[in-house]
Amino acid sequence: MKKDRLHYSLLNSSISSVIYMLRLVLQFVIRTIFIHFLGKEFLGLNGLFTNILSLLSMAELGIGSSIVYSMYKPLALDDQPKIRALMQLYKKAYNYIGILVGVIGLGLIPFLKYMINSDLEMSTIYVIYLLFLGNSVVSYFFTYKRSLLIADQRTYVTTVNDFVFLIVTNIFQVVFLYLSPNYVLYLVIQIFFTFLGNVSISRITDKEYPYLKSDHHETLDQETVGEIKKNVIGNVSSKIGGVLVMGTDNILISTFVSLSAVGLYSNYTLIVNAVQNLCKQVTNSITSSIGNYAATNERSKGYELFKKHLFVNHTLIFFSTVILFNVLNDFIVWWLGDSFVISEWASILVVINYAVQVYRNTSFVFIDSYGLYWYQRRKPIIEAGINLIVSLILLIVFKMGIAGVILGTIISTAGFVIWYEAYVIYKFAFELSVFNYIKLIAVYALQIIVASFLSVSLLNLFSLGEKGFIRILLKVVLSGVISLVCYLIMNFRRMEFKYVLTVLKKLFGRVLKK
Repeated sequence: MKKDRLHYSLLNSSISSVIYMLRLVLQFVIRTIFIHFLGKEFLGLNGLFTNILSLLSMAELGIGSSIVYSMYKPLALDDQPKIRALMQLYKKAYNYIGILVGVIGLGLIPFLKYMINSDLEMSTIYVIYLLFLGNSVVSYFFTYKRSLLIADQRTYVTTVNDFVFLIVTNIFQVVFLYLSPNYVLYLVIQIFFTFLGNVSISRITDKEYPYLKSDHHETLDQETVGEIKKNVIGNVSSKIGGVLVMGTDNILISTFVSLSAVGLYSNYTLIVNAVQNLCKQVTNSITSSIGNYAATNERSKGYELFKKHLFVNHTLIFFSTVILFNVLNDFIVWWLGDSFVISEWASILVVINYAVQVYRNTSFVFIDSYGLYWYQRRKPIIEAGINLIVSLILLIVFKMGIAGVILGTIISTAGFVIWYEAYVIYKFAFELSVFNYIKLIAVYALQIIVASFLSVSLLNLFSLGEKGFIRILLKVVLSGVISLVCYLIMNFRRMEFKYVLTVLKKLFGRVLKK
């Protein structure tokens, strides 16, 4: 019997959260060893090439998200011929995309020297870039099958698979770093096990959905093809905007500041991205459940679900932002040392940008689940333009360095994107005024500002000892207690708060029964 949505939501959320915490610890261990053996320059190069390849991912054009959305209904109805047809289309599209990414990536090689402000030999840089490109291209030929598991509310299967191969990869990388601190060898090991991980998930999918092996080639109906094309066109614009804004930060820093500065900034982004992704594990794990809900229920009922999702997202942002304001720089000093700390102003902007970006999680989930990509098609042109122009002005005219790049992203997102996305959802999914969203976000933002100011001010009154892990732990506990008191005072009467308590009771009830 098919299990209910709550079961899969809790299963995806709990497994994803536990594994992500383990991945997080592993990430910091590997990053520490990486810096010890290879240094800031290679760390910066790693961040730069990751950004360049995220730009190349624009070739994907949002096809994956559009086809996954089209799978929700046939999966709910167990329409195997249509699922098979969608997967065949997905495979064909991604084979072409892999080839396109490879060709464009090779075409960028002559321009690398203009993006890199470093003393590293260009011949070494070219080899490293080709390895990054090869890893990305190979993944396109396998990744399409994991999307069926995700659409079928079984994200936990891919999560466990990826984690197992990550552990094996890291073990081999650490051993070879001790034997020979060679970045090229480090990347070759990563490519090899990435390939094996993709093969593994492909075989798991074939076993779970044996009807995919059928030699019969299905034909999609014109209505579905038209819907996919429409969503792809809308999604490609959103994809371009997101990649241009978030994917150019390290390129701008490398070009106008230095490759070492990219390395410093990447340590901060590792921390905030780790927290951000943990929040996503909790909220995005129910995306397919919302998609299933949207396909089988009246859309008018989705607004209450949206408010609940937004409140859960806000709760995660509230506590994590207050704690990050208090401990981010202290953690960098304890972890890597004073030489890896960026300016206080830049670190504050890192946390603000984190909060702004995570608030978009709810919008992402509902845009995906309701298939609203088409209505966003004009957004990224303005988004990318604002971000690039503001960032360049702050870098070239005001010489703000890393802070200028982060502030450019904040201005483009908080000043335009977050409101446009909400407008699309409220108008086309709920048929309501976006002013309802503006009131919610204004209240939530004010709560975070008040709690952050109070916690920072109160912690400055205490002497918490010398810099070190104990000091960080004390700050986390105290800022957590202060933020909890503020959170309860501000929210205990909200209906959404009562919903969160109900979900927690159900979750703990299931755990205790087991």
